[in-house]
Amino acid sequence: MTSPFVKVAPVFVVFLAWIYTYYQGIATAVNLWAISEIFNHCFLVIPISFFLIYQKREQLLKQPFVVNYWLLIPLVGTLALYTFGSIGDIRLFMHVATFSSLPLLIWLFIGNQAAKTIAFPLCFMLFSIPFGEQFIPHLQEITTDLAVPLLELTGVPVYRNGLYLDIPEGRFLVAEACSGISFLITSIVFGNLYAYVSFNTLGKRLFFVAISLIVPILANAIRVYGIVLIAHLTDMEHAAGADHLIYGGVFFAIVLFLLIMIGELLRNKADIKEAKQPISKESVGKTPLSETNQPVMAYAALLVLFVSQSMWLTTITNNKSTLSGDALVVDFMALPFEAKEQQLKKWQPNFSKASNVQQGYFKTANNLGNVDFFIASYSGGEGELISSLNRLYSADRWTLIKNVKISLNEGNDIQLIKIVSPSGQYRYILYWYQLSDEVFISKIKLKLYQTLMEMFGQTQDSAIIAVSIESEQTMEDVIAMLKSKVNIIQDSIKG
Repeated sequence: MTSPFVKVAPVFVVFLAWIYTYYQGIATAVNLWAISEIFNHCFLVIPISFFLIYQKREQLLKQPFVVNYWLLIPLVGTLALYTFGSIGDIRLFMHVATFSSLPLLIWLFIGNQAAKTIAFPLCFMLFSIPFGEQFIPHLQEITTDLAVPLLELTGVPVYRNGLYLDIPEGRFLVAEACSGISFLITSIVFGNLYAYVSFNTLGKRLFFVAISLIVPILANAIRVYGIVLIAHLTDMEHAAGADHLIYGGVFFAIVLFLLIMIGELLRNKADIKEAKQPISKESVGKTPLSETNQPVMAYAALLVLFVSQSMWLTTITNNKSTLSGDALVVDFMALPFEAKEQQLKKWQPNFSKASNVQQGYFKTANNLGNVDFFIASYSGGEGELISSLNRLYSADRWTLIKNVKISLNEGNDIQLIKIVSPSGQYRYILYWYQLSDEVFISKIKLKLYQTLMEMFGQTQDSAIIAVSIESEQTMEDVIAMLKSKVNIIQDSIKG
C-alpha cells in the first residue's frame, strides 16, 4: 500500500517549482500589494479562495479526479507570457501569468468535473492580479463629468478647466487620489464574493456585480461634489476637513454598507442556501484519485516546462547584459537654427537611467518665445524607455487637457498634448519615440516590439524626443510653428 507521503510529495514538488519559476512575479506583486492601498485587499484573495475550496470539500471529494493534459497548453502560454514580461519588465504580464497559472495547475490535476465544483474559487484567484491603475485617468474624467452637473444643479458657479474646478471661493483638482480607484476595485472584488455566497441564480449574481461597479463610481462623484459644496458654503473653511472625513475608511464603509443593503433587498428565501450536512467519515476516507490514475506524466511534463523556461529566461538575460551601443542623439551644431543646451526649469521631464540626455531650447521666428526640447536616449539594453517611473511632465504641476495625433509630411505620426498649470498657463508638447529608424507614438506598441526583439537577442537603441512651448495661441498655430522644426530634428537623428 502506497503511503500518503508518496502521493502528496509530487504535489509539493510541483508547488515549489511553481514558486521558484514565478518567484519574481510573486515577489513584485506582494510588494505592490503592500505599498499601494489600491491593492491591499489582494493579500486576502488567495486565502479566501482556498477557504471557499475547503467549504466545497465534500462535493469535491465525490468527483473523479482525472488529469486534464490539455491544460498543459495554456500553462505553456503562461510561461511564455511570464518570460515576455520578465524580459520587457512588463509587470502586468508577469502578474497575469503568475496568478492565472495557479488555478490552471489545480484544474490540470483534478480535471474538468472536479474543477467545475470549485469554479468560482479558482476564478476568484485572478483578483490577486494588481490591475486597475490604468483606469485612473478615465475615472478622474468620469468623476469630474458627474460632479460638475451636480454643482450646477445646486447653484454653485463652477468653471471646469481640464480636471480643475474653479468656484468663487477657490480651485480644486480632481487628482488621482480623487479617482476612487481603490473604492472601485475593492467594491468589485467584494461584489463578486458577496454575489457568490448570497445568490443561487446567475442572473442575480451578474446584476449584483454590475451594481458593485456602478455604485462606487456614483458615490465617488457625490463625494467630490460634497467637498466642493462644503467649501462653497463655508468659504473654504472646512474643505480640507471634509476631504479627510469623507475620503477614507468612513466613506468606503458607507459604500460597502450600501452594497450589502442592496444585496439584502435582492435576496429571498430561495437564495439562502440550505445548511450543510456534516461530512461523514466514509466520504472523507474516500478519494477518487486511484493509484492507477497517478498523474506521473503530468508531474514530469510540468517540471520539464518549468526548467526549460528558467533556462530560456537566463539565456536571454545573459545575452542582454552583454549588449552595448551608441545612444541616439541629435547633432544640434548641424541644425539650421540656434539651439542652446541647458537644464529645463518650467517644464521638467523625468526619464531615469537614460544613457544620454539632451535638453535646452531654441528660438522661434517673430519672437514667439523659446521652444524647449528634451531627448532621453537608451542604448545597450540598459534602462527602460517605457517605464511607469518615466514622466513627460509632472502630474503635480500640470493636468492634461487634450491629446491628439499629428501627421508629418514624411508620413510619420507624432503626438501632441496640451496641458495646463494650476495658475492657468498652457503648454504644448510635441513628442515621439524613436527606435533606430522607426517612429512610434504608442508606448504599448513600442514596448511590445522592443520586448519581442529582445526575446530573439536583438536590442535596438531608442529615445524619446519632445519639443514644447508655453503659449496662449491656438493649437493649429502651435502645430504650424513646430512642424518644420520637428521634421529637421527627425532628419538629424543619428545612431
